[in-house]
Amino acid sequence: MLGQLFVKECKQTARSLIFWAIVLILIFDFVSQLGDMSIKAKPQPGEDYGIKASDDPDLIMKSTLGNLMEEYVRESYTTYPIGFYKSVTLNQEDDQRIGEILKEATGIADREAAEKVMEEWYAAQQETEASVENASKEGDTGNMGPIYLEPLQADPVEGLTYQRFGELMDEADDILGGGSDYRKESRKKSARIPKTYEEALEEYNHLIEDDRLTGGYARLFSDYMVIFLGILPVFLAVTRGLRDRRAMMQELIYTRKCSSFTIMASRFLSMVVMLTLPVLILSLIPLSECLGFAQTAGITVDMLAFVKYVFGWQVPTIMAVTAVGMFITELTDTAAAVLVQGAWWFMAVFSSISDLSGGNYGWNLVPRHNSALKWQEYQDGFTALLANRLLYTVLALVFVVLTALVYTQKRKGRLQIRGKIFANRKSKSEV
Repeated sequence: MLGQLFVKECKQTARSLIFWAIVLILIFDFVSQLGDMSIKAKPQPGEDYGIKASDDPDLIMKSTLGNLMEEYVRESYTTYPIGFYKSVTLNQEDDQRIGEILKEATGIADREAAEKVMEEWYAAQQETEASVENASKEGDTGNMGPIYLEPLQADPVEGLTYQRFGELMDEADDILGGGSDYRKESRKKSARIPKTYEEALEEYNHLIEDDRLTGGYARLFSDYMVIFLGILPVFLAVTRGLRDRRAMMQELIYTRKCSSFTIMASRFLSMVVMLTLPVLILSLIPLSECLGFAQTAGITVDMLAFVKYVFGWQVPTIMAVTAVGMFITELTDTAAAVLVQGAWWFMAVFSSISDLSGGNYGWNLVPRHNSALKWQEYQDGFTALLANRLLYTVLALVFVVLTALVYTQKRKGRLQIRGKIFANRKSKSEV
């Protein structure tokens, strides 16, 4: 019976305009983000290998204080309190306190002194850029190596401890309303230094040898796709849940001999399967690109990497969003699930902005890893990611059971919501 209902539900989903709208959005997401995916070539000596975050306390203090000095001079501060950009302009009292914090941390007395420091830094940067440009015109760049221009920095005063520095930056973040570059999570990543050839080569070797190429790009594929999968399934779940009411079929369905669990399980499985299929099909595109690169480079790839990541990384999110959508829709007989899931998705996406580099997966509905590299970070955070994905899988199953229980009560004439919550009235089927 479950199999027959499952097939029927899949056919109905395939005829749903909402389903095909979701497919189109997923295609757009893929094309706009990964449509021109290029496979990373092996790094060569003398190239620019990019930058990385430094955990050197001195560099963190210099970079963070340099940023504070620049924003203090501009009298405008950039924050992301809920993930969206916000420009903060302080009142006189708060502005004065920021000046005092900067003075205690750097010894810079006022804006005029800060402007002078910045002018000296800009002059040094222009001199460096001019030297590079002249060397480039003369063709004398062979032994220069990659050029890295230092970000604006401010030297901390002698004797400033890292602990006191943290306290001052926490206070600055509070004054700005939170979400600034001075909060603990952000200032840890404020110091940037250039990667060495050896580091770039090690990352590449991890991609080729440990990830077998496809593993890294399957993570990147999952990173982009899981964002929209954290919200889109709820629309299908709500549409399916309200369809019988719109068609005036509820009373007929309530009289069926199938158990409530069988009916709800078939709906849940059909939606999860139908939503997973387009993701699997889209994954064939980056897989083919990886295979083409591997063939010319003589690399052995993991053919099933994308399948593993789709089911291990993305399907738990599909399951959770679908199940929550089904439960709220069945409980309320409304589209309230869209609002609830929208709020959850909003918080999940924007709380993960600081974790794009991977490794810090936590309990987020949409775990991020916005790089085909960083294999070591993935390994370090794998246990947490596994726990995360298992949690949402179990959560989905729990909500499916709860939905079946609600459905059972409705078949008995309870929990019918017709303008009143939990109105205990008998349905026509029970009469």
